[in-house]
Amino acid sequence: MLSLSKHYQNISGKEQDEKYMKQILAQIFTDYFATSTYKASKYALCAAFCMSGLVSCVSLRSEYPKTTFYRLEQKAVQAASMTVTEGLLVKPFSIDSEFDTDHMITLVNATEMQPLHYNRWASEPQELLTAHITNRIQQSGFFTKGVFTPSSSVVPMYQLEGRIVECLARTGTAQPASTVSLNIHFTLQRLDDRGQQTVILQKVYIQTVQRSNDAASSIAPAMSEAASLITDALLKDVSALLK
Repeated sequence: MLSLSKHYQNISGKEQDEKYMKQILAQIFTDYFATSTYKASKYALCAAFCMSGLVSCVSLRSEYPKTTFYRLEQKAVQAASMTVTEGLLVKPFSIDSEFDTDHMITLVNATEMQPLHYNRWASEPQELLTAHITNRIQQSGFFTKGVFTPSSSVVPMYQLEGRIVECLARTGTAQPASTVSLNIHFTLQRLDDRGQQTVILQKVYIQTVQRSNDAASSIAPAMSEAASLITDALLKDVSALLK
């Protein structure tokens, strides 16, 4: 703008001829574009410096923690003391909505629950528990005709349904501290020759297992033990019922 003011001040009334005006305009444009190019160069240099700083900041940013996935481990299975010459159908378990997530859930006090974002189950907890309990009943040999899932075309005499009421770990001030809690409501039905169902057992099984420590890695082993203990308790009750 200083160049423009200087040139306009130099234009007097005697210098209005066409040739001289062309020279003045040419000088004005030359000065303007020279100044603009200089400013553009400065802006480009400044932008490059800022971008290099931004890249440095991004490269120094710490990485997110690695997500760890856990499964349930089958504990040693004791052979059934008695057997039933029938089969069992295990339907997929349902789960209460507050636990319906593959994130491990911790209870930190009486009312506050927190999901562990980087510690997750390998599948939905109801799927893991259905498979775990189905396999354990199968390995016990209690039902001699086998244990089946809905994908099978076999329709055995007995059917088992389960609803997971609680599936969490306690930490912080939640009591009992450093434990896992697993509560499952089971319904066992029997089919007669006409296909009519009769409920012969309906019970909530509650199991609390002490964890080795407060680390997230201690949840899966404790939950595996809880699921095994609940299955064994269920089989004991069914044995007493059907003997």
